[in-house]
Amino acid sequence: MCNPKLLLVISLCISSLSACTAASGGKPLVTAVTKDASTSLYTAPLKAGSPLLLDLSGSAITLTTCTSKTGTTATLSANATNGQNPLFPVSFSASVSCAKQTGLPAGAVGTAGLGPSTQSLTAQVARTQRVANELALCLPSDGKTTTGNSVGVAIFGGGPFIFPDRGDFTQGQNLAGTARLVGFNGAPGYYVSASAIAVEQGQIGNSGPFVIELSSTIPYSAFRSDVYAPLVKAFDIAAGGPNFQFMTRVDSVAPFERCYNSTTLPQTRLGYFVPQIDLVLSGGNFSVLGGNSMVQVNANTACLGFVQLKAAGKSAPAAVLGGFQLENRLLVLDNKKHQLGFTTFLNAIGLSCSSFNFTLAA
Repeated sequence: MCNPKLLLVISLCISSLSACTAASGGKPLVTAVTKDASTSLYTAPLKAGSPLLLDLSGSAITLTTCTSKTGTTATLSANATNGQNPLFPVSFSASVSCAKQTGLPAGAVGTAGLGPSTQSLTAQVARTQRVANELALCLPSDGKTTTGNSVGVAIFGGGPFIFPDRGDFTQGQNLAGTARLVGFNGAPGYYVSASAIAVEQGQIGNSGPFVIELSSTIPYSAFRSDVYAPLVKAFDIAAGGPNFQFMTRVDSVAPFERCYNSTTLPQTRLGYFVPQIDLVLSGGNFSVLGGNSMVQVNANTACLGFVQLKAAGKSAPAAVLGGFQLENRLLVLDNKKHQLGFTTFLNAIGLSCSSFNFTLAA
């Protein structure tokens, strides 16, 4: 005998595929991520195709214009995904606040906070789509690809995150390491604790642990003064060693202190061949290679892409990892397990954040 309730469910699923999948557990959502050339900030087209600034330290979604000054809802959109391709468009209602914002990339209509809070975009997608409170983020560089500008990707709701013929990069052997996410003085955002910082496997003078923040809203990693000085000194010593005799110092180019004649630096798949910097984390080293350490400031000059943190004292983290050092590696932020997973610098294995296939699945 035909069950009218079952027929009703089937008809609802046919008329609203996204609503059906959400009700039964849902699918993760995927969006493209682009880097703004003027500000070096990262955006995703989440508000009716208009971009929102992605902020790893942000605790909420904030729009520049909305119907209420104290808080309201807005419709955001992305695509459901199987981890390898977009599947179909999904729109969902999100709680937002409204405020004027300065320094946004051109065309951006607000900020999508991605931090570990109940009102972040990540948490709201988890609730509305009934998926994991987890973000897989792959920030693009500002380089060109064979198809145009470099494009990164963000997947909300857990894995998988699949590169063609390479498998899932959110877990297992495709991760270079993991680290527990820790709190820091009640501040929002994601933090990890490094037991040491090393240059060419030699630890810098300071003893750890070092609390390190992840940031998508500063372009280059900033180190507290008591960490920055010994780090630069260690880099100088390594750069003057027998393995790097080709490194020739040139005049500084603001905001960087250590700059080199790039015409003498060997090019590799890892970027320029320069001393390797490692953040020693509990589950593996977060390695900063030439592709993420050396900034090409002009045709003949590349500079070590670290700056000194303006904040001083132990009230500030030891370092803030900026966008340039996070680019072209997948970060997996699991808010339930309080864990960061990360891949190696993807260029080292012939991939990049632009390798994700944004062709709509058939």
